[in-house]
Amino acid sequence: MRMRAYAERIFSARGEECSASSRASPATRGLAIIGAAIAFLPLMASAQLDVVITRSTQRAMPIAVVPLEWRVPLMAPVDLARIVEADLERTGQFAPLGRESMITRPAGFADMRLTNWRIMDVEAVVMGHVSGSEDNLAVEIELVDVYAGRSMIVYRLRSSREALRDAAHRIADVVYEQLTGARGIFSTRLAYVQVTPGREQFRLVVADADGRNPIVVLRSAESIMSPAWSPDGSQLAYVSFEAGRAEVFVQDVESGQRRRLSEEAGASSAPAWSPDGELLAVTRSSGGINRDIYIHALNGGPARRLTRHPATDTEPAFSSDGAELYFTSDRGVGPQVYVVPAAGGRARRVSFSGAYNARPRVQPNGNQLAVVNQQDGSFRIGLLDLRDESLRLLTGGPLDESPSFAPNGRALIFGAGTPAGRRLGVYFIDSGVTRLLRAPEGVLREPAWGPHEPD
Repeated sequence: MRMRAYAERIFSARGEECSASSRASPATRGLAIIGAAIAFLPLMASAQLDVVITRSTQRAMPIAVVPLEWRVPLMAPVDLARIVEADLERTGQFAPLGRESMITRPAGFADMRLTNWRIMDVEAVVMGHVSGSEDNLAVEIELVDVYAGRSMIVYRLRSSREALRDAAHRIADVVYEQLTGARGIFSTRLAYVQVTPGREQFRLVVADADGRNPIVVLRSAESIMSPAWSPDGSQLAYVSFEAGRAEVFVQDVESGQRRRLSEEAGASSAPAWSPDGELLAVTRSSGGINRDIYIHALNGGPARRLTRHPATDTEPAFSSDGAELYFTSDRGVGPQVYVVPAAGGRARRVSFSGAYNARPRVQPNGNQLAVVNQQDGSFRIGLLDLRDESLRLLTGGPLDESPSFAPNGRALIFGAGTPAGRRLGVYFIDSGVTRLLRAPEGVLREPAWGPHEPD
C-alpha cells in the first residue's frame, strides 16, 4: 500500500485557515472477477527512472529552497528540500539557487534578512523545519515573497518517515500553486508499459510523477497496451493479449484484483474513462473486421455501439464534461480526429492540419487536444486548438506517440522515440521544457498520467 503524508492545515497570507482531507472513492461494480494466474501478484519494485534534460528555457523564476531545519533526534531519511527543488526545477519555470550560494539558511520569515536574498535576485524563498517523533513527524514550510517582503503561506503536514518523499511532493504542489496559480502535479502518479527486448516480457508499471518508486502491478509474456487511469486514480483499464486476442481489463491498483470488462465475443482495445468513472469507451471489432466505438456501463448491461461506419473508428477520448467523444478515424483521407455526441449522433471532423492526426487526448479544463501528427515521415506530438483548428507541434519526433495530459493540463507525457531507444518524454507547456525519463533496461511506452487525488 502506498504510504501518504497528510496535510494538517494551510494558512494563507490573509490568515484564512483551510482544512485538508481525503475521502474514499466508490468501487467499480458489476464486472466479473477473473482468477487467472496472471491477474494477481504482489506489488513489486521496478528500476528507478532517470531524468534527462533535452530542451531548456531562460524563462525561469529565481527561487531558493533552503534545507529544512531537522529538529528530530534521528537521521533524516531523505532531503526534503532537494526533492521540492527538483520538482520545481523540472518544470522549467523555476531556477533554484545553489546551496553553496546561500548566505544564511533561515527556518522562518522572522529569521530572514531580505536584503541578502534581494542581492542574489531571488524572488521567492521556501524554508521550514521538521519536528516530532519518528512515526509522527510534523513538517512546516513557509513561502516568502522576497520583493514584497511578506510571507505568502505557511503550510503544515504530518508524515511518517516512510512517507517523507510524498510529503515533499505535496510541499512542491503547494509552492507551485502559490507561485503560478495552477494546481501542482508532483503528488500524482504515472502508469506505463515496460518491455524487455529479447525475452518479450511486458510489465505494467506505476510510479511517482518524477519516475521514482516504480511498482510492477502486472507482468505478462503477452502484450500489454493502452493503460488508462480511472478518474479517482484507484483503477487502471488496459489491454491484454493473454487470451490470444485484445481484451480490456480493469484492475485495482493497490490490491491487484482485476476484472475483464466484457465476456462478449470480439477484440476490444483503447479503453477511455468517462469523467464520472461510470463508463468506459472502447474500440471493438464487429464481425472480426470492422472496428467501431462502443460504450460500456461499469455497473453492468450490454455495451452500446456509438459509431457505425465501414472505416476504422478507434482511440476514443471523452470530453471534459463527458458530453462528447473524440476519436481517430480513417473515414476520410488518412487518419484524422473526429468528435461525436456521447449520446449518439453524427460525427464531424475536427483536425485539418496535415494528412495524419491521431490518438486525441483532451486537455483538462482546456480547449486543446493533444494528438500524434505525422509530417515528412516523422511522428510528433502536437496541440490542436479546438477554437480555430490550428495545430502547434511540440516535439521533434521521429517516433513520438501516446500523449497523455497531466491533470492540471500544463504538461504532457508521451512515448518518445529517440535514436537511443524508446523512452518517456514530459513536455511542460508553460515553459517549453522537455524532460526524458529513461530506465536502466527495457523499452518504455504507452504512458498515462494519473489524476489528482480526490479532495
